[in-house]
Amino acid sequence: MKLKYISIAIAGMAIASSCKKGTLELYPEGSVTTANYYKSTADFQLAVTGAYVPLRNIAEFAFFIDEMRSDNTHYEYNSKDRGGLGYEQLADFMDDAQNGVTGNRWIAGFQGIARCNTILSRLNKISFTMADADKKQITAESKALRAHYYFDLVRHFGPLPLVLEEITDPEKIYRHRTGVDSIYNQIIADFTDAIALFGAPTIPSSARINKASASAELGLVYMNLKQWDKAVPLLQYVYNAGYDLLDNYRDVFDPAKKLNKESIWEVQYKAGNEGHQSFFIYRFIPVMPNTTVMMGINFNNVNGGWNIPTDDLLAQYDVKDKRLNNSVGIVEGKMNANIEFVADSVIQRDIRTYTTPAGSVSQRFVKKYYYPPYTLPGYNTGQNWPLFRFGGICLLLAEALNENNQSSDALTPLNRVRFRAGLDDILTTDQGQLRDIIMKEQRLELAFENYRWPDLVRTGKAAAVMTAHGADMKAKYPYLSASSYNVTAKKYIYPVPFREMQLNPTWTPNDY
Repeated sequence: MKLKYISIAIAGMAIASSCKKGTLELYPEGSVTTANYYKSTADFQLAVTGAYVPLRNIAEFAFFIDEMRSDNTHYEYNSKDRGGLGYEQLADFMDDAQNGVTGNRWIAGFQGIARCNTILSRLNKISFTMADADKKQITAESKALRAHYYFDLVRHFGPLPLVLEEITDPEKIYRHRTGVDSIYNQIIADFTDAIALFGAPTIPSSARINKASASAELGLVYMNLKQWDKAVPLLQYVYNAGYDLLDNYRDVFDPAKKLNKESIWEVQYKAGNEGHQSFFIYRFIPVMPNTTVMMGINFNNVNGGWNIPTDDLLAQYDVKDKRLNNSVGIVEGKMNANIEFVADSVIQRDIRTYTTPAGSVSQRFVKKYYYPPYTLPGYNTGQNWPLFRFGGICLLLAEALNENNQSSDALTPLNRVRFRAGLDDILTTDQGQLRDIIMKEQRLELAFENYRWPDLVRTGKAAAVMTAHGADMKAKYPYLSASSYNVTAKKYIYPVPFREMQLNPTWTPNDY
């Protein structure tokens, strides 16, 4: 069954459901609360659906934190509108604890955890009969989702409050931050439990987390911990589960072909007036007063100009690599009297040979999620966001095998990806050479999918790569501060949001 497009708040922390003794505990007739919910299997199943909703809240802004933080993308400096300063700060390593984007990610992650905790706590207290298969599925999804949210948070913020039960007492909200090792232990335990409970995955995916996606993410967890021997069998399981590469790289991201055989797990969206739409492409195309040329609709796109592919990224593509023109686009136009970009055409030929004509202006954009024509209203698409897909699993497996001293075995999944890209097979089995080749392949295959910055961090290359990249960027863009791109290992995690530190004065802030 496909993930339903609903959002429910009943699976939250539920503090309101258990006030102190003596406090009025009446609710308006017809209202849904944690006190009068969880009375049937269907209630629990809908609550699990609600636990997926924070995935969207994270995905809608994660590219600012995970892609623009890297050498893959930058932004269009808008001198007329400085309302995006918080986004720019993330790209330039000038952010602090009051950055709203990282704060939103923190909140969304713990919303997801709280919803999973409520489901698991209530599941242990049911007074009705639930089929064993339903109980296993609900438990598996809730534990896997909780592990996913904790993994997302620990990678970005370090030590966290570890909460594994529904909080019903307001006095028990405040928790100390738990060390990273303990957080990872819990993530591993939750994923391991979930994998044991899940049945075999269905292909194509239903957009719900399943045995394959949980195994893929647990494999990535072990890779973050450098436990390659534990990552390999998990990734091999996913590799052999029945997923496959699509022949055409661009088809992977086409919203008309979503949940295809390459898709392992996607954050799901639906265009329309129900509040489940996505808007990624409007962020990625330039700021422009009229989007007709690009989108097929007249829309004043004031929120664009983000996640712009860099010179550094484009220089990495081989002349034969088919992925470049499917991933990066160029729109050509002119600046009007109001210093606004007016598009004339979207370039359809190989962008390697493109030069901007005299008198024109050209701008790059992420083409991977660009599938016109669009319909009114603007900011309303059904574009899903990929979390795990088979192409990425091939490369994670290749990396894990290489690091586990199985370099010759790494060639098969690596070359499988390269073949689709139109590239020659790699033959070397030198571990060091393969390490660099695989990392470059991951950068190109997964460009604009929010892997680049986390990959630089987990491989320990972020400071060196981004310091060198920052020097190039500051030489190119005079608006960048001299203190930007001050990249050290301290920047590998973000500051705990200011508001959380104010609410929890005993916490020690991240050294930033």
